[in-house]
Amino acid sequence: MLSYEEALREVLAQVPEPKVVRVPLQKSLGRVLAHPVLADLDLPPFKKSFMDGYAVRSQDTATAPVKLEVIGVVAAGRSSQPQVEAGEAVQIMTGAAVPPGADAVQMIEKTRPGGAETVELLEPVIPGENVAAQGNEVRQGETVLISGRELGAAEVGVLATFGHKEVEVYAAPTVAVIPTGDEIVEVEEKPAFGQIRNSNAHTLWAQCHNLGLNAQVFPVTPDDPERTRDVVSQGLQYDLLLFSGGVSMGEYDYVDRILEEEGVSIFVQKVAIKPGKPIVVGRKGDHLIFGLPGNPVSAFVTFELFVRPAVRRWMGFQSPCLPSVWGELTAETRQKPGRKFFKQARTFWKGDQYRVEPIETRGSADLVAFSLANSLMVLEADVTHLPAGERVEVLLLDNYFDEGNKDETHSRG
Repeated sequence: MLSYEEALREVLAQVPEPKVVRVPLQKSLGRVLAHPVLADLDLPPFKKSFMDGYAVRSQDTATAPVKLEVIGVVAAGRSSQPQVEAGEAVQIMTGAAVPPGADAVQMIEKTRPGGAETVELLEPVIPGENVAAQGNEVRQGETVLISGRELGAAEVGVLATFGHKEVEVYAAPTVAVIPTGDEIVEVEEKPAFGQIRNSNAHTLWAQCHNLGLNAQVFPVTPDDPERTRDVVSQGLQYDLLLFSGGVSMGEYDYVDRILEEEGVSIFVQKVAIKPGKPIVVGRKGDHLIFGLPGNPVSAFVTFELFVRPAVRRWMGFQSPCLPSVWGELTAETRQKPGRKFFKQARTFWKGDQYRVEPIETRGSADLVAFSLANSLMVLEADVTHLPAGERVEVLLLDNYFDEGNKDETHSRG
């Protein structure tokens, strides 16, 4: 049985090489850039004004206050520009190109009308004042975005600035979610005695959606070897297969055996964690296959610990795992030793540090209690008791950021 760290290393080592796709700019948000982006022009592409005011020759203002003849107006986007000669000024708007002959801009607050077609400059300006030189931000040919950069709103703006209507990013894998088990009925059905509704498939679909994946949820596959074999064959049309259930040691748990018979190389089989010990991970060609436990909490946790990092690495992200912080326990917590425990918790910022509130559940099927959690508390295998006030590591789940904690986390690293 592998440790958590060993299993994670194996999973990340087996992630196939990411594919590259071209997507429209407005569908690039949250993706990872596959190639560097170079500036196709200087930025700014011309000498421009930082201020509303008057473009002048700085030497004409040395004896300010001084009156200058206003020979025209230049607004942003105008291509025609008057030549500024000695004793002249051009009214100019923020962002407009500075006309030839002028080497500075005096802000309008430091001027006043000087009479018919004249302006009085109340203070002198120095060469370059309130003027952005051509290319002072970026020179043509410079790298403005490196390969591997996650595209946020600012990056999308950079792409647009340099003329990219489309962009090449790493592709998201296609995903099949395959629930298994004779005891599973669909959501709209009323379970008979001994049956439960198909919650796992929809939970896994939602977790995939949070990662930007459009997962296909298969109908429930019963505990039958031939039906399992058929669904494995169908699932291998997708890049990533997520089986829910059928991977424990029970008489009717067929998934891992059928996977091997169908040519899947299994490289993880059981991990010393709780919840989620009976996890199976394998690969066939460029297909990655996860057999996740049937218990709802176990399926959720193993997705976050192993599927999420694999998917994010596949999509080119440099930091594939859940973000972690350290916080102070608000109450004591206990566990049985033997396996690393990822215990559900509620993490929040209070005072000058993170606080971690353990959430007690009635086992790895208690998804209702687990839904209150926004983080996973990491307890090492030999830990049996931690008192209130002890510092612990926690992994932050997606809903931590949905609860309005995002700014606190980012501002405190």
